[in-house]
Amino acid sequence: MQLSVAICTRNPRRDYLDRVLAALARQTLPRGDWELLLIDSASDQPLPSRLPQAHSLDCRIVRLEISGLLRARFAAIAAASAPVLLFLDDDNVPAPDFLARGPGLAAAWPMLGCWGPADIAAVCESPPGATIPPHFGRMACCDFPADRWSNTLDVVPPGAGLFLRLECARAYAAFAEHDPRRQLVGETADRFFRGDDTDLVFHIIKSGRGAAQFRELHLEHLLPNRRLTGDYVVMLAKVAAGSAIVINYLWGVSPRRESRLDWLVYQLKALRFRGLNRRIARAHREGEAEARALIGGLQS
Repeated sequence: MQLSVAICTRNPRRDYLDRVLAALARQTLPRGDWELLLIDSASDQPLPSRLPQAHSLDCRIVRLEISGLLRARFAAIAAASAPVLLFLDDDNVPAPDFLARGPGLAAAWPMLGCWGPADIAAVCESPPGATIPPHFGRMACCDFPADRWSNTLDVVPPGAGLFLRLECARAYAAFAEHDPRRQLVGETADRFFRGDDTDLVFHIIKSGRGAAQFRELHLEHLLPNRRLTGDYVVMLAKVAAGSAIVINYLWGVSPRRESRLDWLVYQLKALRFRGLNRRIARAHREGEAEARALIGGLQS
């Protein structure tokens, strides 16, 4: 067994999940060399024990009664049995050679603790408006012209299509699972505050390993119409800004209070923006303020 593939999902869009499973069925890595784990994170309707598309893949379904991506990933890490673990989202369609390339990169780059694709293409349900594609990077899409790696915090691959050495994943789980502050950075049913991917990569790097993104790893990210709106982009900007402050706090950098100068600089910048960009600037500031308030409550 070379690879454990884990899909963490909650209320998945079934046609998208079927496309992901169909892509897994077409993988060039021999089926006996990898296992498939489907982590059902408290879906409103539990996933059936036998999904039609997953039947031929001999998928193992793990049901959780509490939602949260971080908890789902802990469950995947605990269930995995191969030396390399791959996290796929339920809207990530891997290229046919995606699984085969992961373990090969593990052998060729022993200094890495995690690695992912440098090419994540957006596949939109409908053609988006002209203002949306410039923000696909906020949706874990990327197209870097060359491989990139680092043993500092310069390279932080997204969780979509992320390979990890199981030993690194388990070290992070042991570190984070019993730290209640880590629950701040995972999405739950009633709170959308992210940063769990970044926290995981930070831990790997702080532990002495590196992170990388490779051009030879190709992935498609299926984007439904609800994500192709200005409102969704604004929400992502708010989440990203707040999450950055929370992650820094978890790693020892306390947020400073907004000064009058900060407020003035924001007002001046806002005058330069129009339309969606102005809304994003406002959301960015609101996200930072909410994160500071959340951290202040923990410290009081």
